[in-house]
Amino acid sequence: MSLAYLASIIVSGFCMGLVDHRWKLFVFDRPRRALVLLAVGLVYFLVWDLVAIGLEIYHRGESEAMTGIEVAPELPLEELFFIVFLCYVTMVLHGLFRMLLGSLSSGDRGQREALR
Repeated sequence: MSLAYLASIIVSGFCMGLVDHRWKLFVFDRPRRALVLLAVGLVYFLVWDLVAIGLEIYHRGESEAMTGIEVAPELPLEELFFIVFLCYVTMVLHGLFRMLLGSLSSGDRGQREALR
């Protein structure tokens, strides 16, 4: 049993949170909306995983870096954290692209300078 994979997901999520906090791209822009979107994403991909497991498309991988804890048959604990991280990264990137495209289209030099 190892916490390496789970810890790497959590640390990566924390680092993404620092980026989000610095530029207010997702959670730190509109917290309620962000948490609802993260919850919807978690439920969607969790159902996706459970259906795929039920159809025997997905199987739990074996790795010494994983905890070995399963929240359901063939569904490791790390998968829940990964799904949240995947949704969070996607929305932070979406916020970043919106900010960049908005500043480029408006021609606002001040915003471009703030990005540097």
